[in-house]
Amino acid sequence: MDKLNATFYNFTQQVQGALYGALFVGQNKLSEPLPTLPPLIQVRGGYAESPGWFMVQASEFDPQPLTVANLRVRDIYASERIVAALLELLAGEQWLQRRGEAYYLTPAGRDLLATIRQRARLLLDVMEAPLPQPAMEQLESLLARIIDASLQAATPPGAWCLAHSRNRAPAADAPLFLRINQYFSDLNAFRDDAHMAAWQPLGINGHAWETFALIYAGQAASAAEVYAKLPFRGYAEEEYKAALLALTQRGWLANNGDTFAVTAAGEQEWTAVEKRTNGYFYAPWTTLTDAEVDEVRQLLENLHERAQILAK
Repeated sequence: MDKLNATFYNFTQQVQGALYGALFVGQNKLSEPLPTLPPLIQVRGGYAESPGWFMVQASEFDPQPLTVANLRVRDIYASERIVAALLELLAGEQWLQRRGEAYYLTPAGRDLLATIRQRARLLLDVMEAPLPQPAMEQLESLLARIIDASLQAATPPGAWCLAHSRNRAPAADAPLFLRINQYFSDLNAFRDDAHMAAWQPLGINGHAWETFALIYAGQAASAAEVYAKLPFRGYAEEEYKAALLALTQRGWLANNGDTFAVTAAGEQEWTAVEKRTNGYFYAPWTTLTDAEVDEVRQLLENLHERAQILAK
């Protein structure tokens, strides 16, 4: 169990990325081109603040609407401005319909989501299985037990993000690839539950915590550098400067002019948050024996290796 840490969680997401690569390389095997997607849905691919991710969220909340407030429960690092702008953009395409402050999926939006699912099904028809059927079934069974246990997590961390992620889970008789792929998305959602529960009691807002994370990781040292890394979040450079100064007042950062670095107190705070995050996230894994945890790790390593081969 001592190897269950942030690095292993990150690896689960790398496996999912490799699976997507293996899936989409099959386009050249299709007898006809995939159904096309609107150009807008491909804008900012891979970012939370994107039309594509917001449509995924619409499917998770359906039949309840999207709002700026409920989207920012999970996308806490984004400004209200950018969330509201993207919702209006989707409403302009008639994929969502605004009623007051709420945005509901329209028939056109449901058709778009159905097209996205159809593309995956067509690619699965020509994709070589990444692992033998028994191995895929065993991995699916083990991951299902982890996700089921995570859904029962006490508060903190709770399972708000995870419960919404499961709202778009494929049917029990769906292809194994789709069910396993969804479990990786579920792990991502529950990691968000765990991490937010770990840092939010500190009483800072999302963009300040993300600013601190960049400084800690050595990826930025000034407000200008933070802004250059995060323009898609919808905050201005001066807002990141204010966050840096607030973190300095807490004693987590020290500054030399416009340049900031983590202090010993900041290092201690970061380490404590990481420990809480891992504790919350991996607590449900105790539903597995140590041998079964090792089996999950081995199956994921095999799946990652094979998916990388297929993607070539």
